[in-house]
Amino acid sequence: MKQEIIMSPHTTFTRIPLQLGSELRIRNNGEVSVSNPTIEGAPALDAADAVIDYRFDPQTSEHVIRLVEPLALRGSR
Repeated sequence: MKQEIIMSPHTTFTRIPLQLGSELRIRNNGEVSVSNPTIEGAPALDAADAVIDYRFDPQTSEHVIRLVEPLALRGSR
């Protein structure tokens, strides 16, 4: 079975740091809200357990989420 890969011309992503226990909410219009329990006090990318890139394509109504840095690659703290 051949897999079709479609590349999007839209490349502008919003980088979102997440901690364990975070709540990520995405509205139908692409509006993002994140609740990170303790990340506000530290540099966000350094304190994150994972980092994702997010973008919304209003022409196709697609939400695109890409994992950038998972917890497993950081090792123990």
